[in-house]
This record gives sequence, structure tokens and C-alpha cells, in this order.
Amino acid sequence: MATNFDRITASTATLATFLASLPTMRGPWDEAFDRAFCSTCGVQDCNAEGCPHQKVRDAAILWWLGLEVSSNGGNHPGG
Repeated sequence: MATNFDRITASTATLATFLASLPTMRGPWDEAFDRAFCSTCGVQDCNAEGCPHQKVRDAAILWWLGLEVSSNGGNHPGG
């Protein structure tokens, strides 16, 4: 018999969908996105439609799940 864990981890996309459904303001994927993209971006109003990385932002959880973990436990890029 399958467990809830089995169901939500059936694929990376399924896990990303589950995580996106959680009522949270920010997650570790937001911090990693900010380090990888926002810290070097010159756009002033990135929360509007002016974000040049909107495609990645829309799938930030799925992007984050695909990051490699360094030996110190941080994600790449940006440690």
C-alpha cells in the first residue's frame, strides 16, 4: 500500500506541485533563486512582469529541486 510520502515523491514535478501548494510566504527555493538571479540583476521592479528570469521564477521550486547539493549542505549555484 502506498503512503502519502510515496504519492508526493512519485516524481520531481509531483513534489514541486505539492510544495507549491503549501501556504508559505517564502521557502529555501526563494532564497536560492534570489542568490542565483536577483543578486546580479539590474531590474528595479522584478515583482512585476519585468523580471527577465520569470520563466525560472514561475518554476522556482522545480528549479531548486534540481540543484546539486554541495558537501557543506548548500545548493549550487551560490553555495
